[in-house]
Amino acid sequence: MSNPTHSASPSQSVRAAAEPLIGERPQLKSHLLLAVILLTVFLAVANVFIVNVATPAIQRGLQAGFSGVQFVLTSYTLAYAVTLIIGGRLGDRYGRKRLLVLGVIGFTVSSLLCGLAESVSSLVVFRILQGVSAAFMMPQVLSLIQTSYAPDKRAGVFGLYGAAQGIAATSGQLIGGLLLRWDPAGLDWRTVFFFSVPVGLLILGMTMYIEETKGSSSSEKLDWIGAAWATGGLFMLIFPLVQGQKEHWPAGLVACLILSVPVLAAFVFYERRMAARGREPFINVSLFAQRRFAMGMLIVFVLLCSQAAYFLVSAYFLQLGLGFTALQAGMIILPMGAGYFAASLYSAKAVAKLGPHVLTFGALLTTAGYLLLALSVHRTGTSLQGYEWIPALAVLGIGQGSLAAPLTNAVLSRIQRQDVGSASGILTTGMQVAFAIGIALIGIVLMNTLGRHADLASARHVPELQAGLMKLQVSENRMEELSRQFQSCYGDYTRMGDPAGIPASCVLTAEETSVKPLLLSGLKQATAYNYAYAFEYCLYVLAAFTLLLLPLVLGLIREKRSA
Repeated sequence: MSNPTHSASPSQSVRAAAEPLIGERPQLKSHLLLAVILLTVFLAVANVFIVNVATPAIQRGLQAGFSGVQFVLTSYTLAYAVTLIIGGRLGDRYGRKRLLVLGVIGFTVSSLLCGLAESVSSLVVFRILQGVSAAFMMPQVLSLIQTSYAPDKRAGVFGLYGAAQGIAATSGQLIGGLLLRWDPAGLDWRTVFFFSVPVGLLILGMTMYIEETKGSSSSEKLDWIGAAWATGGLFMLIFPLVQGQKEHWPAGLVACLILSVPVLAAFVFYERRMAARGREPFINVSLFAQRRFAMGMLIVFVLLCSQAAYFLVSAYFLQLGLGFTALQAGMIILPMGAGYFAASLYSAKAVAKLGPHVLTFGALLTTAGYLLLALSVHRTGTSLQGYEWIPALAVLGIGQGSLAAPLTNAVLSRIQRQDVGSASGILTTGMQVAFAIGIALIGIVLMNTLGRHADLASARHVPELQAGLMKLQVSENRMEELSRQFQSCYGDYTRMGDPAGIPASCVLTAEETSVKPLLLSGLKQATAYNYAYAFEYCLYVLAAFTLLLLPLVLGLIREKRSA
């Protein structure tokens, strides 16, 4: 069935998306509501990528250890993930605008405090506050879309929501790299945190025009026991996932991960009993009985797992393997962000033309994008210039963007108004859990592949090393010893999993410094070759994993048709 709005221009689509459910609302307020939604998404998502870029500078500026500065990153993710459901539920109960404002205030203040931190321990504390604040903000964004826009307008808004996520993820790394290179007032890494302050203040200034909405009108007290069960279970699940690879999976973390299953099961049992007794549970676990919601969450899980895994392994290959700067790495992945942005922006028109099969199109392109990129990596190897990846990254970005925006709308479309905040919290928590699991699993695959291939990677460069040693007139016996040390050093370094670490086997004596440049060159070449091999292997793993998207999407389409 044709519709004249299907041929609307992008600017007309944006204007249409800015028209909320309440038609009498002035146009200025409509645009301000949309601006608040998009800026809040940008603020929370971009922060992760901006700070990631600054990790070496933070470590250097605070004279911190590698594990300490890594916890600066994971503390934010952990605090954000375990409190998202609480943030959504509080928005239902006390008002979405109120929680959004509190979250933005907390995020802005904690960003300022992070920039002023004088030690890693204080920075970690402020990052936790930043994560909790983000958890208060983000569920309200999805709730505001659901409650403030008519059903025929939501697809366009979710398209812009997805586009904002794509821009934030892609530009975050570039912004961080530019800030560090610009280094205003000699603030070094502190600028990446101060960047969020004016953005937060801008959002706060616009929130005064947003009308308050609430979900539950019940006077019953919030189920804090259920909240404690949920928070504890999520912490036990996510903490091992974000720390396990860095700490080489000690028994304590493995046990914590296993015990999270009965704790979360006990939470579900407790919530069901609360509902059966006529009490108001912390979250409505019966949401998962809705097949559309449950299947949508599975698709979100697979998509976000693969996204997180890709960002990790591509960053490792480009920066640790090839030695690119964060800014250079960000420039290389721009085509993916451009494809994601364009697909998200046009997703509403795509749904109007293709119907739910836009999800099928996105699933196929996502898998195809990983396969094309793997073939491109195989062809270029360690001689990457950047332009060779453009077609594959564009396909990957278009595929993911075609999935993300319509999928969010499909997951939340049948949710009752009183459960919108709870469902939004579950959805955003699911995204973070998927991110953590994707990073943990691909981290295991990457490190195991690097370790298995380390000896071959170093042996490949032994002839070149020995040729250089011969020019230095090194004796044959010493040449063999240095060759063995080179291979042992590279193997130990690879298995350490710490790019800042130096194994004992890599230490040269004072009289051997003349051969150091040769050994360093060999290590650099072996690392590049090893990471290229491991990255290609990981891309094939991701392509196989995302094949799961197709049957899940087709199942969701059948469910939508039967509903």
